Amino acid sequence: MKILYLLFALVFLVLQGAPEFSQAWRSSRRCRRAGGFCFSGPCPSNSKLIGLCSRKYSCCQL
Repeated sequence: MKILYLLFALVFLVLQGAPEFSQAWRSSRRCRRAGGFCFSGPCPSNSKLIGLCSRKYSCCQL
């Protein structure tokens, strides 16, 4: 039962303390609304770059 309290505290710290985490979540939703998908690194050859989801992820569209 003690592990649940620690897990809750960890999740709370991640969600509240890391602005990149919440920013990446909003960026990926924005990318999906624009008809794209987030891809690690550069976009595949059959798609084009339409934005960025985060520093490491590109927003690509088929």
